[in-house]
Amino acid sequence: MRKLLEKFFQHYLTERNLEATLAVLTEDVVSVGTGEQEISRNKGEFRELLLSEFEELPNALEYEICDYMQNFSGGGSICTQLAVFNIRLKAENEITEIHTRLTSTCVKDGNEWKIASLHMSTPEHDQEKGAFFPLYYGKSVLGTLSKESEEKLTELVTNALPGGIMGGYLEEGYPLYTINNKMLEILGYTYEELIAVTDEKMMNVIYTADQQRVEESIMEQIQEKNEYEIVYRVVGKNNRLIWVNDIGKKIITNDGRKAMISIMTDITEQLKREEILKYEAEYDSLTGLNNRKNAVSLMEKEFNRKAGGYFFICDVDNFKSVNDTKGHLFGDNVLIKLADIMRKQAGDKSILARLGGDEYILFFPADINKKDVMNIMQGIQKEFLSYMRELIPELNISLSIGGAERTANEDTKTLYDRADKALYQAKKQKGELRLQEQTI
Repeated sequence: MRKLLEKFFQHYLTERNLEATLAVLTEDVVSVGTGEQEISRNKGEFRELLLSEFEELPNALEYEICDYMQNFSGGGSICTQLAVFNIRLKAENEITEIHTRLTSTCVKDGNEWKIASLHMSTPEHDQEKGAFFPLYYGKSVLGTLSKESEEKLTELVTNALPGGIMGGYLEEGYPLYTINNKMLEILGYTYEELIAVTDEKMMNVIYTADQQRVEESIMEQIQEKNEYEIVYRVVGKNNRLIWVNDIGKKIITNDGRKAMISIMTDITEQLKREEILKYEAEYDSLTGLNNRKNAVSLMEKEFNRKAGGYFFICDVDNFKSVNDTKGHLFGDNVLIKLADIMRKQAGDKSILARLGGDEYILFFPADINKKDVMNIMQGIQKEFLSYMRELIPELNISLSIGGAERTANEDTKTLYDRADKALYQAKKQKGELRLQEQTI
């Protein structure tokens, strides 16, 4: 992630390249600079700030990163960066150097990382050593900041956070301490609705099945390091389940009560995408059966459990004529129907997979006897043949099957090769079922 930040610095400071600088930012990037006017809420406003700056100061600036750190959250989808660096401006015989700091938030934008928020700050030299910023700022700056500007700044900083803010007292049921509008938007409630539904107890927002796990994990982590991170489900309006990544920290409130304040990021869509990718990596998109890779993995687990078993390759005879005369959509429906027949006849007894095209495989563990296995395979053949004769009798569509009985330590490739030879013999006659017995 440091490379992304350096890319931003290079385009912005050294090259003074407007479009290249904007290209590494999200469309809704939020930025707060060191100047009173340097606040932007999106890429368009940031563009206007850069245009003004480049017009006033077009010369290249040198930079040097003195310190850098980063932290990932949200299951690795959010990265927060802190960089301490020096900026040098050379003008005639004078060199001006500024020591400054930048915090930024980076998020995944499609398949690439982009910067979603920027906050530049410089050390306050008038601030006494040992004095902390909120106290110093409150005494010396707040008086010069208009109420409108103060509210705008608070809104921008809050909106720059990757999730909603919610806090509860570390007491039974987690009584509500604070919540912001963004968190209310995630839940879908108004403040009044949330209070009515939860009785001001934040535990009631957490999905019932997750409550014990969440409470135990939060308390364990807080006791160990005064902060926590956990993924769980909350219940929004109309009982909508929302997956959140909750990052929180223990605090002491003004009235001396122990509380936790957290940033909750809605990761529901992210998890859905991950589930879809996982599904697509393991299952055939047309039929929903296992794909080759997943089927082989399941078979090898079964091989380790018990020797023996029966492996079959199924191939639709004359399937090309279906696609040629009826179209590919019709052909796809035939393949889906065959998968349904296999599920009905053998789904709970075997490992089923579609290898692609009109080729399917089945593996029966050694727990099932040979007679039952053969009856199942014949049943698949007969039901498919009957369906196709009724659907398109003129094309003479049938199912050929070649199988092999697995020997004690036979691997997947050897087993597949023997079943493939049996299929070759079966297809000579079309619609036959051939099984190679164990060989010693």
